[in-house]
Amino acid sequence: MDPYDRNRLDRLNREAEREKTAADPQAIEPQNVRPLIVMVAVALSAAAIVLGIMWVNNTLNDGIPRPVAEQRQ
Repeated sequence: MDPYDRNRLDRLNREAEREKTAADPQAIEPQNVRPLIVMVAVALSAAAIVLGIMWVNNTLNDGIPRPVAEQRQ
């Protein structure tokens, strides 16, 4: 990149910084993302637990008929 382009880009960036207002969207700071990551992790672990419980309960009745001794009368 030649010095002319670099100066032009610097000038454009300075002008853009001056035009910013408080209502403009700002970059997300890493500290603001941490609760989101925790919520996603909790949701995934809860889903894994629920699916695991469903899988265990399904293996108790996997289509194999119960022996006569275990059937309800």
